[in-house]
Formats: sequence, C-alpha cells, structure tokens
Amino acid sequence: MASIVLLAPAAQAQEARQQELTLGATGISYFSYQRPSALFLVLEAAYHRRIASEGPWSAVRLGGGVRTGVPGGAIFPLEGFVRVQLSARIGIWEAMLGPELGLSGYAKLATGTLLPMQEIKAQEDAKLGPVYVAFNAAPVRLHFGRVVASALELQLGTSPLSFGSAVRVQVGLLKLGVEL
Repeated sequence: MASIVLLAPAAQAQEARQQELTLGATGISYFSYQRPSALFLVLEAAYHRRIASEGPWSAVRLGGGVRTGVPGGAIFPLEGFVRVQLSARIGIWEAMLGPELGLSGYAKLATGTLLPMQEIKAQEDAKLGPVYVAFNAAPVRLHFGRVVASALELQLGTSPLSFGSAVRVQVGLLKLGVEL
C-alpha cells in the first residue's frame, strides 16, 4: 500500500507534463516554377497536448498555434495552424514529425520575374491560396527537465487547391518551450 502512495505523485507529475507551450523563430518562403517569395522571418507561439499519458498513443500530439512577423510584402502578416505529430524519445532527445494544416497571410510570390509575361504571373498567383498543407519534421529536440529546445525544424508544404504548383518551405531556427 505504501508503494502505491509513493508512486501516485510521480504519476501525477507525468500527467501534468502532457502539455507544452513553445515560442520560436522561423523562416518561411514560397517557391513556384517562375519566381520565389520573399523570406519572411516570423515568431511562432504554439500549444501541444499528448493524446494519452502512457502507452502507444502517448507518442501522438495534437497542437496548434499562430505565427506573425514584420509584413515585408505579406498579404496579412499572420498565420494560424493545427498539427498532428508523432514523437519518439530516447533520453533527452525527442524527434517529431507529422502533418500540418494552416491558413497563411504570407502566401505571396515576388512581383519580379525573369519572364515579363503578366498572364503567367497572374496564373501562378491564382494557384497560390492562403490554405496550405505541410509535413513537419523536428529531428533536433532536446529536453532539459521541463524546458524543451528545438532547432533546425524543416517543413515542406503546398496549397491543396493546386497541389505542387508552389512549394512552401519553412525552417524553424530555434524554439524554446516549457512542459506543463
């Protein structure tokens, strides 16, 4: 009976760490066949929660967040996203990957191009919408107690309306988080 009492605080502490808040810096750019967008440096705030506290479902996280930064040619400098992530943890290292669905105000190609044809520019711009789907990989995540640090996250995505007409590339420079 005493062992159950001693294990109860550990179980409660583990369950309290099923949530995570992060803040980070990210670079976003879009590329089409003819022209790229500007590089947007943005700040990201996100919240994630594990589906289960133990077992195989504890490796699945649901989350969402917002990104914002200096307008710098963006339509509206704000993004919102939701994501599902699978994680694998060994010691302090935890890798994550999974899909993301978002709505972006940064989905705008540069106005200059090598070819002066306006109709090609208009066709490319029409294919690039604010909704995107992406695949996110975070191979460099480290846990230091309740603090989480992540660097060099990579995300590749596109618009679901015209899949592959423009590619969204996002590189997470540095993220710091805290487990709750």
